[in-house]
Amino acid sequence: MISGPILALDGVSKSYGDVLAIDDVSLNIAVGEVFALIGENGAGKSTIVKMMSGEIAPSRGTIRVLGEKVAFSSPRDALARGISVVHQHYALVPDFTVAENFALGTAPLGRLDRSALNRRIRTLAASVGVEIDPDALVGSLDVAGQQKIEILKALAREPRFLILDEPAAVLSPEDADRLFLAIERIRRQGISVVLVTHRLADVFRICDRVAVMRMGRLVVEGDVTNFAPEDLISLMMTGERGAALPSQPCARAATATAARGDTPVLQVRDLELHRANGSVAVRSMSFDLAAGEILAVAGVEGNGQTELVRSIAGLERQACGSIGFSALEGELSSHSPQALRQAGLAHVPEDRIHDGIVLTQSLAENLLLGHLHHPAFVRKGVIRRDSVVRQTTQVIQDYGIRTTGPMQPIGRLSGGNQQKLVLAREFMNDPCLLLAAHPSRGLDIRTSALVQGLLIEHRDRGAAILLVSADLDEIWAIADRVIVLSDTRMHGPVPIHETTRQEVGAWMAGH
Repeated sequence: MISGPILALDGVSKSYGDVLAIDDVSLNIAVGEVFALIGENGAGKSTIVKMMSGEIAPSRGTIRVLGEKVAFSSPRDALARGISVVHQHYALVPDFTVAENFALGTAPLGRLDRSALNRRIRTLAASVGVEIDPDALVGSLDVAGQQKIEILKALAREPRFLILDEPAAVLSPEDADRLFLAIERIRRQGISVVLVTHRLADVFRICDRVAVMRMGRLVVEGDVTNFAPEDLISLMMTGERGAALPSQPCARAATATAARGDTPVLQVRDLELHRANGSVAVRSMSFDLAAGEILAVAGVEGNGQTELVRSIAGLERQACGSIGFSALEGELSSHSPQALRQAGLAHVPEDRIHDGIVLTQSLAENLLLGHLHHPAFVRKGVIRRDSVVRQTTQVIQDYGIRTTGPMQPIGRLSGGNQQKLVLAREFMNDPCLLLAAHPSRGLDIRTSALVQGLLIEHRDRGAAILLVSADLDEIWAIADRVIVLSDTRMHGPVPIHETTRQEVGAWMAGH
C-alpha cells in the first residue's frame, strides 16, 4: 500500500535568463486522485507540466516520486518513473493504422506481432470503456478517436501518473462525456491524473482537488468542494477570492448596432468538399455571409469544418460547387491566397502551431507573416525592421501579450499569448472577410473574452466573420446565425434566436 503523495513538487522555480517563469511552487498529488491545474494563459501551467514530465529541469527546488527525490534529464526518465503525458497537440502519423501508431515507442524492437498488438489494444480499450479498431487509418478518425489512441498509448506504458493537457478542448459534449467516464475508470486502477484545463465545468465534474496558478505562482490549492466557479475565476484573474471581474462581451446587446449588409461578402453554392483521404466531408453546401454579421459553423470535429475554411482561404480546392468573394471577380479558387489577403481576407487557422506561426522566429517576424507586401513594413523589396519592431511593440501593449519583447522567439510564449499575436496580425488591416477557426480554443477566460470582444468589434465595423467553433457557449455569446455540419450534411443557417442549444446539439450528434 502506497502512503503519502505519488508526486510532489517542493519549492520548485524555473528561470529563463532574467525571466522567472515559476516561483517557489509546492504541490502534492495523491494516489488515484484527479487533480486540476488551472490558470490564465501564461500562468505557468505548461512549465509545471514540462517539469513533471522531464522535458525541462527546475532551476531550484526538488521533485519527488513516491517520496524519493528525482532529477529527470529527459522525458524518458519520467516515463521510467511511471509519468505519462497526453499533450494537447497529438503526435500521430495519419497514414499509419491505429496499431502502427500504437507500436511507435511502445512495441519492443524486432518483428512486430500484429495479432498480439491488436489484442493488447483491445484489452486496454476495454479497461477504460472505449472501442477502437486497431486496423483503422488514423487519418480517417475524428479528433476524439485520435485522442483515444494517445490515451491508450500512455496507458500501455503502465503509468502511475497521467497528465492530460486540455483533453476536452476539441471534443463534442458526447465525446467529453465518454472521456470523463474513461478518466473515472483510470483513477479506479489507482492511477493519478493531472487535468490541465480552462474549462471549469471539467474541474467540478471530475476533479478531487484544484490548484490555481497566476503569473508563475501558486495562488491556492484545495478540495474542489471548497470553491464555487466564481471563486476560481476571480482567483485566476486577480489572485483574490471574490474580487470584481471585468464584464464579458454580449453579442445580443451589440447586435443592435451591427450594420448587416444586403450584398453578400461570401457566396457558397452547391459546395462539395473532400477530405485528404478522398472521402466526402460535406455535400451540397450553400450559404451567404453578409457584411456586419458573424456566421458560426458548429459540429463535431472532422465534419468538414477544416476543409471549408481552407477552401475559402484558397489553400485547397473544392471538389464541386463555387465560392464567390465580393472583393474579387470570378471564382475564388482562381485567385492565389496572397491575392485573397490583399483583397481583405484574413485567416485565423485552427492549428496555430502548424499553420499560424513559426515557433523559432520572433514575435516581430511572425507579425510580418502575410504582410510582406505592406508598404509600412517593406519598401522597394527591403524589410523596414524598425517599423516592424515598433508595430510589434504596440501590439504587445494593446493585446497584453506577456513577453520579454518583440524579438523573443514566439515558441517561448504560452498558447494564449501566441494566439493574441496571430489575432493582432490578422486584424491589422481591418479585413472585410475574417475566417476564425476555433479562435479561443484552449484560452483562459480573460483571453477568450478579449477574442470574442474583438470579433464583435470588427463585426460591428462591417466585417463578415465566419466563426468555426465547437463551443456552444461561445456561439451563443457572439454569433448572429449558425450552421451545423454533420454526416456530410449542412443544417441551417438559422438565426441564433430562432433555435436552441438542444436543437443544435442534436444536429451535431447526427439526429
